Amino acid sequence: MQSEHRGFTLVELLVVIVIVAALAAVSISVSRRMMSKAQANQAMQNLSQIGAVLTTYATDHSMKLPAAKGTAQLADGTTAVLQWNEACLIMVYPDSRIEDFKTVQWWESTKSFMRNPMFKENAGWTPLNPGYAMNAMLAENLAAAQDPAPTADPLTVNVALASISDPGRTPVVAPNGTWTYRYDSAEIKGFDKSPLKELLADGKTPILFVDGHVESMTPKEYVDKGLDKMPLAPEI
Repeated sequence: MQSEHRGFTLVELLVVIVIVAALAAVSISVSRRMMSKAQANQAMQNLSQIGAVLTTYATDHSMKLPAAKGTAQLADGTTAVLQWNEACLIMVYPDSRIEDFKTVQWWESTKSFMRNPMFKENAGWTPLNPGYAMNAMLAENLAAAQDPAPTADPLTVNVALASISDPGRTPVVAPNGTWTYRYDSAEIKGFDKSPLKELLADGKTPILFVDGHVESMTPKEYVDKGLDKMPLAPEI
C-alpha cells in the first residue's frame, strides 16, 4: 500500500509567514523600547556621576562650580578655552590632555560617562557637545540680580555655591545638543524636533540639581515649576 504524502498548502504557508513576520515585528519593537529605556537609565546614572564630580570640583576650588566657559594653561604655555565638561574630565582623567578631549578618538576609546548615550553622532554629537550641558542661567540669573549690566560675561565666571539660596531647586546640568542650555519658554519648543527630541525618554528629560539629586520631567514642567528663574539672588 502506497503511503500518502501531504505537503503544506499555499494558504497554510502564507499563514505561517504572516505569523513569523508579526512575531519579528513585535520582537524588534520590544528590543528597541528596551534599548531606549536602558539608554535613558544610563543617561540618568551619568548625571549622578557628573554631580559627584562637580561636588569634588567645588571642594577643590573654594566651593565654586566650574565656569561654563573658562580658560586653562596648556603644557606649551598657551591658553585654551575650557568648557565646564572639560574641567570635569581633567579631574577624572588626569593622564589625558585637554587637547585629547576635543577628539573623537579619545571619546571612542574612553567611553566616558560625560557622553550622553541618547545623543548620536548623526544627530549632532561632537566632542565639544557630548550631550550634557550646563545651565547658562545659573550664572546669568545671579549676574542679572546683582548687576543689571555686568561687565564680564557671566558664563566665564565660577559660580560660588554660597550664592545659590536653594540648591535643591537650582538646575545645573541637563541633556542638550550644545555645551550650555537655557530651558526657557522659547527653547522648550525645540524639543519637538530633532536632535533634541531624541534626548527625551517618554517625553521627559533628567535634570541634575546643585544639591546632587536628579529628577525627570518634561521641558514644559521645567518652565512651569519656575526652574528657569533659578537661582534666585540670595537674601541680604
